[in-house]
Amino acid sequence: MSVESDSALPRRLPPAARRRPAVSVHEALLVAAIVALGLSVALPWWSETQVSPGPGSVTSTQNYSPLTGVTGSCSPECSPFFTAPPVGPFQGTHSFRSVGLNQTATLYDVCLALVVLGAAGSAVALLAIASQQPRRRFRAAALVCALAASALACGLLASLQPSMFSHDVSSTFSQSGSWTATPSPETSFWGACSPGPANGICASGWSASWGPGLGWFMIVAGTVLLLTTCLLLVARPRQPVARDPNPPARPSASGPPVAVGEVARGGSRTTKESAESETGYRAGGDGPP
Repeated sequence: MSVESDSALPRRLPPAARRRPAVSVHEALLVAAIVALGLSVALPWWSETQVSPGPGSVTSTQNYSPLTGVTGSCSPECSPFFTAPPVGPFQGTHSFRSVGLNQTATLYDVCLALVVLGAAGSAVALLAIASQQPRRRFRAAALVCALAASALACGLLASLQPSMFSHDVSSTFSQSGSWTATPSPETSFWGACSPGPANGICASGWSASWGPGLGWFMIVAGTVLLLTTCLLLVARPRQPVARDPNPPARPSASGPPVAVGEVARGGSRTTKESAESETGYRAGGDGPP
C-alpha cells in the first residue's frame, strides 16, 4: 500500500531536465520595451517644419522634446522675422515655459512621468520573471501598470497637444485667424498644408508639415512590446508535471529490487509469484495432490 501511494506522487526531475533557457521570450520583450521607453525620453516627441515662399525660401524646423523643450533651426539661415513673436523661437533651444508654452509644458511633464512609470513597471516585471518566484499577481500588476502608463502617454500627447498648443498661442502671442484655422498644429497632431487662401497657416503663402517625432514612435513601440508580453503570459499553457521515464529501483518486500513503476503496476503479480513459491502450485490451477 505504501509503495503504491509513493509511486503515485510526481517525481522531481534532475537539474539537467529542468534547465531553462538563459533568456526567455518574455524577458527579451521586456528588455526591448525598457530600451524603447528610455530612448523616447531623449528624442523629440513632435516636430513642425515651415518653408517660406519665394526664390530665397528658408526652411524652419522646431522639435519638441520633454527634456530640452523647443529646439529650432533654419536653413540656410534665419531672418529676424523668425526670431520675433508671434511665430516663436526658431533658433537655439528654449524651455517651454520660457517662450510662453505653459500648457504644453504641463502636458509634456505629465507624459514624461507616465513614460518613466512605464519603464519602471517593466523593470519590476522583468525582475519578477527572472527571479522565478511564484509571484504571479505581483508580476501581473507591474505589467498592467507599465502598459497602462505607456499607452496613456501616447494617447494624451496625441489628443491634447493641439488644444494645449492652441491655448498657449492664443494667450501668449495673441494669435487668431490663420494660425488657429484648419489645418494647423493648433487643430491637429499630424498634418500638412500647401500655399492656398483657405489652407490654415499656409494661407499667407507658406507650406508646412507637422507630426509626431521619433520619440513618440518609440513610446508606441514600447507599448506594443508590453502588450505582446502580457498576451504571451496570458496565453501560455501551464506546464504539466513531468515524470521520470526511468525511475530508480526500490527494494521489494518479496523479492529482488524492482523499478517503482513495476511495483505499482505489477503488485498483484508479485504477490501471486510469492504465493506460488510458498504453496507449490499456481493460483487458479489444480490444488495440491
